[in-house]
Amino acid sequence: MIIATHNGTFHADETTACAILTYLFENSSIIRSRDPEELEKADIIIDVSNQNDDKHFDHHSKEFTLSRDNGIKYATAGLMWKKFGHDYLKAVAKKELPFNPSAKVIDEAFKLIDTDFMTMIDLNDNGQLTAYVDEISKANTPKEKEIVGALNELYQASPDIPFIVAMMNIPNATGTDQDKAFASTVKMLRTILVNTAINALTTESGIDKVLSFYHGGPMLIIHERLPWTQAVLNHPDEFKDCLIAVYPDRNMRWRVQSLPVSKAQRFKNRLSAPKEWRGLNDVELDKVTGLKNLTFIHKSGFTGGAETYEDNLELAKLWLEQGERPE
Repeated sequence: MIIATHNGTFHADETTACAILTYLFENSSIIRSRDPEELEKADIIIDVSNQNDDKHFDHHSKEFTLSRDNGIKYATAGLMWKKFGHDYLKAVAKKELPFNPSAKVIDEAFKLIDTDFMTMIDLNDNGQLTAYVDEISKANTPKEKEIVGALNELYQASPDIPFIVAMMNIPNATGTDQDKAFASTVKMLRTILVNTAINALTTESGIDKVLSFYHGGPMLIIHERLPWTQAVLNHPDEFKDCLIAVYPDRNMRWRVQSLPVSKAQRFKNRLSAPKEWRGLNDVELDKVTGLKNLTFIHKSGFTGGAETYEDNLELAKLWLEQGERPE
């Protein structure tokens, strides 16, 4: 596979696209040029040429109007993810994972990466970030608009992928030196994207398990380490009645934890531990609760635990009876 893109200053969208393509198509090479004859030597031409067909993918052309359902326009990163993302995830799964993710998991991981990774690159490259934040905020009053403006400044200063890639450009460098910087940036993004894919596939596989374990009610009980918080945050309707989770922690001790209120308020508890429990450990905690073999309650009241599953379950039941809802 020969890939062609423009030379000169490089950006997050075409470098990310090259990270996708060079991983998916082994022994690929990249041409960086604006010479039409040079570009046409490639099998695929991205982010340059002012054409769009099965070989040319240039979101800068007047004819290109492709957008997501939410109105976010595609730039080259998202465009290549849209075309090759499912195949990319299948390749990562085959090379990097000890399990075979289902088609559903691959599809959910595809959507997750598009939302959390490609969308932000595309918003930045298309100059759409500020307008999109304005649109979704629906600010009307001068004070609301002032807050949105401050948030826009914060987002634009965030050291995310577009910022990092911009800093990989060498000031005043041209030709071979800039091509070397481009190549090292693509290599860096390949590593980041592969790890992102591994995490997305593993997380979505775990979420699928969590959803199969929960059958309604105020308590979620799982017996292995799974990404239950992501399941709750990504599927709010399914967990609308759930208040606490029971699960084994990293050290295989048992924990009780309040579910977060929402994505926007993920550090606010749906049901905090009673105030008199908070910050207590071991014997002191056993005494105030009337239970046994408890280990701790965090001082903020969001989590606590016990040595065994059975004792932890008793803690969870009492937590449901005596816990405190947010004001």
